[in-house]
Amino acid sequence: MRFRTGTRSRWTAAVIDLTPLIDVVFLLLLFFLLTAAPAPDPTLDVDLPSAAATAQPTPAREITVVLKSDGAIHCEGAQVDLPGLEARLRGLAAEDPKARVVLRGDRASRFDLFVAILEATSAAGLQLHVAASPRDPGGAP
Repeated sequence: MRFRTGTRSRWTAAVIDLTPLIDVVFLLLLFFLLTAAPAPDPTLDVDLPSAAATAQPTPAREITVVLKSDGAIHCEGAQVDLPGLEARLRGLAAEDPKARVVLRGDRASRFDLFVAILEATSAAGLQLHVAASPRDPGGAP
Protein backbone atom coordinates (compact mmCIF):
# COMPACT_ATOMS: atom_id res chain seq x y z
CA MET A 1 0.00 0.00 0.00
CA ARG A 2 1.18 3.39 -0.91
CA PHE A 3 0.76 6.37 1.31
CA ARG A 4 1.14 9.97 0.41
CA THR A 5 3.72 11.83 2.28
CA GLY A 6 3.12 15.52 2.89
CA THR A 7 1.09 17.92 0.83
CA ARG A 8 3.53 18.02 -2.01
CA SER A 9 2.11 16.97 -5.33
CA ARG A 10 4.02 15.21 -8.03
CA TRP A 11 2.96 17.70 -10.66
CA THR A 12 5.14 20.75 -11.09
CA ALA A 13 3.63 23.99 -12.30
CA ALA A 14 4.28 24.81 -15.95
CA VAL A 15 6.38 27.96 -16.34
CA ILE A 16 5.84 30.11 -19.42
CA ASP A 17 8.73 32.38 -20.35
CA LEU A 18 7.22 35.83 -21.01
CA THR A 19 10.43 37.51 -22.19
CA PRO A 20 9.92 36.84 -25.95
CA LEU A 21 6.29 37.91 -25.69
CA ILE A 22 7.24 41.20 -24.03
CA ASP A 23 9.94 41.78 -26.67
CA VAL A 24 7.42 41.31 -29.49
CA VAL A 25 4.90 43.61 -27.81
CA PHE A 26 7.52 46.35 -27.40
CA LEU A 27 8.65 45.96 -31.01
CA LEU A 28 5.06 46.23 -32.26
CA LEU A 29 4.48 49.28 -30.08
CA LEU A 30 7.63 50.90 -31.42
CA PHE A 31 6.67 50.07 -35.01
CA PHE A 32 3.21 51.60 -34.66
CA LEU A 33 4.53 54.70 -32.91
CA LEU A 34 7.10 55.37 -35.63
CA THR A 35 4.85 54.67 -38.61
CA ALA A 36 1.67 56.34 -37.40
CA ALA A 37 0.90 59.65 -39.08
CA PRO A 38 0.83 62.43 -36.52
CA ALA A 39 -2.36 64.41 -36.15
CA PRO A 40 -2.29 67.75 -37.99
CA ASP A 41 -1.28 70.64 -35.79
CA PRO A 42 -4.14 73.16 -35.59
CA THR A 43 -1.69 76.00 -34.98
CA LEU A 44 -0.29 75.58 -38.50
CA ASP A 45 -3.59 76.48 -40.12
CA VAL A 46 -3.19 80.24 -40.63
CA ASP A 47 -4.77 82.65 -43.07
CA LEU A 48 -1.86 84.50 -44.67
CA PRO A 49 -2.29 88.14 -45.69
CA SER A 50 -1.84 89.12 -49.31
CA ALA A 51 0.87 91.50 -50.46
CA ALA A 52 0.37 94.23 -53.01
CA ALA A 53 3.99 94.38 -54.15
CA THR A 54 5.14 91.56 -56.39
CA ALA A 55 8.75 92.63 -56.74
CA GLN A 56 11.01 89.68 -57.31
CA PRO A 57 14.73 89.97 -56.74
CA THR A 58 16.59 90.19 -59.99
CA PRO A 59 18.59 87.06 -60.68
CA ALA A 60 22.35 87.36 -60.82
CA ARG A 61 23.87 87.69 -64.25
CA GLU A 62 25.39 84.47 -65.52
CA ILE A 63 28.69 84.65 -67.37
CA THR A 64 29.20 81.47 -69.37
CA VAL A 65 32.73 80.12 -69.74
CA VAL A 66 33.19 77.06 -71.94
CA LEU A 67 36.27 74.86 -71.67
CA LYS A 68 36.64 72.56 -74.67
CA SER A 69 38.53 69.28 -74.80
CA ASP A 70 41.28 70.78 -76.98
CA GLY A 71 41.99 73.47 -74.34
CA ALA A 72 40.13 76.33 -76.04
CA ILE A 73 38.40 78.72 -73.64
CA HIS A 74 35.32 80.67 -74.68
CA CYS A 75 33.84 83.47 -72.57
CA GLU A 76 30.43 84.76 -73.58
CA GLY A 77 30.86 83.24 -77.02
CA ALA A 78 34.31 84.71 -77.81
CA GLN A 79 37.50 82.66 -77.68
CA VAL A 80 40.01 84.00 -75.14
CA ASP A 81 43.26 82.90 -73.54
CA LEU A 82 43.79 82.72 -69.75
CA PRO A 83 45.10 86.31 -69.27
CA GLY A 84 42.33 87.60 -71.54
CA LEU A 85 39.77 85.62 -69.55
CA GLU A 86 40.90 87.13 -66.27
CA ALA A 87 40.81 90.66 -67.74
CA ARG A 88 37.37 90.07 -69.19
CA LEU A 89 36.07 88.66 -65.90
CA ARG A 90 37.44 91.68 -64.01
CA GLY A 91 35.63 94.00 -66.41
CA LEU A 92 32.37 92.06 -66.07
CA ALA A 93 32.77 92.02 -62.27
CA ALA A 94 33.14 95.82 -62.31
CA GLU A 95 29.82 96.07 -64.19
CA ASP A 96 27.95 93.59 -61.98
CA PRO A 97 29.70 92.46 -58.77
CA LYS A 98 26.97 89.89 -58.05
CA ALA A 99 27.43 88.11 -61.38
CA ARG A 100 28.32 84.45 -61.30
CA VAL A 101 30.47 82.45 -63.66
CA VAL A 102 29.04 79.19 -65.01
CA LEU A 103 31.76 76.86 -66.28
CA ARG A 104 30.74 74.33 -68.89
CA GLY A 105 33.72 72.05 -69.28
CA ASP A 106 34.18 69.06 -71.54
CA ARG A 107 34.73 65.75 -69.79
CA ALA A 108 38.05 65.30 -71.59
CA SER A 109 39.36 68.82 -70.81
CA ARG A 110 42.56 69.30 -68.85
CA PHE A 111 42.28 69.72 -65.11
CA ASP A 112 45.02 72.34 -64.93
CA LEU A 113 42.92 74.62 -67.18
CA PHE A 114 39.97 74.12 -64.87
CA VAL A 115 42.10 75.20 -61.91
CA ALA A 116 43.39 78.21 -63.87
CA ILE A 117 39.80 79.28 -64.68
CA LEU A 118 38.91 78.83 -61.01
CA GLU A 119 41.82 81.09 -60.00
CA ALA A 120 40.91 83.71 -62.64
CA THR A 121 37.32 83.75 -61.39
CA SER A 122 38.45 84.09 -57.79
CA ALA A 123 40.89 86.88 -58.70
CA ALA A 124 38.03 88.76 -60.39
CA GLY A 125 35.95 88.44 -57.21
CA LEU A 126 33.20 86.32 -58.75
CA GLN A 127 31.64 83.00 -57.82
CA LEU A 128 32.21 79.94 -59.99
CA HIS A 129 29.46 77.39 -60.64
CA VAL A 130 30.22 74.23 -62.58
CA ALA A 131 27.58 72.95 -64.99
CA ALA A 132 27.12 69.19 -65.12
CA SER A 133 24.68 66.89 -66.82
CA PRO A 134 22.90 64.24 -64.77
CA ARG A 135 24.32 60.75 -64.94
CA ASP A 136 22.59 58.18 -67.05
CA PRO A 137 21.43 55.54 -64.53
CA GLY A 138 21.99 52.72 -67.00
CA GLY A 139 25.04 54.10 -68.74
CA ALA A 140 28.65 54.69 -67.99
CA PRO A 141 29.72 57.39 -65.51
